[in-house]
Amino acid sequence: MKWEYHVVHLNVEDTPSQSVEVSNPEVASEKLKGSLSPDFLKDQFPEQYQVDDNSEHPAVQLSKFLNKKGQEQWELSETIRLGQLLFLIMKRQVD
Repeated sequence: MKWEYHVVHLNVEDTPSQSVEVSNPEVASEKLKGSLSPDFLKDQFPEQYQVDDNSEHPAVQLSKFLNKKGQEQWELSETIRLGQLLFLIMKRQVD
């Protein structure tokens, strides 16, 4: 039996609340002790503070990715974490 492998890596943060705070202009303004208002931050950095109603939760995105790989006959066989990287090891049988 022969196997083919596919490795995917994900960046993993230890404190997910920090990534949420970064995209919140009110929190950013507070960290700057009010020197820049939330409205100014939203106006000057629209790509950082844009709200995308079409964005899906990361778990939903990962589920869709894994389902697609499953349809391609890939099987998630192992996960390995090295620092802030999470490796997904997938395999499928080769004829």
